[in-house]
Amino acid sequence: MVLAAFGGELNMIISGGAPLNQEMAELFDGLGVKVLNGYGITECAPILAVNHNNYIVPKSVGPVLPIVDCRIADADENGEGEIQVKGPNVMLGYYKNDEANAEAFTEDGYFRTGDAGKMEITKEGDRILYITGRFKNIIILSNGKNVYPEEIEDALSATPGLVDIVVYEGKSRRGITFNTIVAEIYPDKAFLEEKGITDAKAYFQKFVNEYNKTAVPYKKIGLVKVREEEFPKNTLRKILRRKMDMTID
Repeated sequence: MVLAAFGGELNMIISGGAPLNQEMAELFDGLGVKVLNGYGITECAPILAVNHNNYIVPKSVGPVLPIVDCRIADADENGEGEIQVKGPNVMLGYYKNDEANAEAFTEDGYFRTGDAGKMEITKEGDRILYITGRFKNIIILSNGKNVYPEEIEDALSATPGLVDIVVYEGKSRRGITFNTIVAEIYPDKAFLEEKGITDAKAYFQKFVNEYNKTAVPYKKIGLVKVREEEFPKNTLRKILRRKMDMTID
């Protein structure tokens, strides 16, 4: 039935542009459809890493392409840092924009992707790349620990009845940070009604509690918020974090 809806010939999907839910990938794999997660940027023509149909590393974006020189800059204790790349597929620079080029490239010629990630080297020498978030979204706690919201959002994305989730550090209306990780959720109202769920916050809190049991202390969610309206989004349906109200008092 599912494959028939796609014409009956679907056997492979290449995913990019947004985090891939691993449970969804496994669901399609069970139906006989391989889902290959990859990573690329327009300035890099655009592929930097991608899983292969006979070589899939779960939760990764696959091996870095042989032509790409990739490094993790300023890595923390978890091996996470900014993904920087160099190679023949990387653009020469933005046209007549020296200021943008100075920001986009390091002094030794690596392109700053703005993405946070880590890289593992296999015994065969493959460089397996993992994306953990965007540096512009990073939460830096008062204890110096870095929290990548996308990592937590991905961990909860498969929650039944959850349409969208945004994780951030809560602030007061006076701009004071509370050092509290907030998970704000936009629910599937039809799902909640069908299941007879009247207290949405309590319902989602149960899933957050399960996440918190295994999360390291500084990545635990301290507050759950359920919103009535959809998150602000652009024309590509991507959430506009900068337009959100992230106050919690």
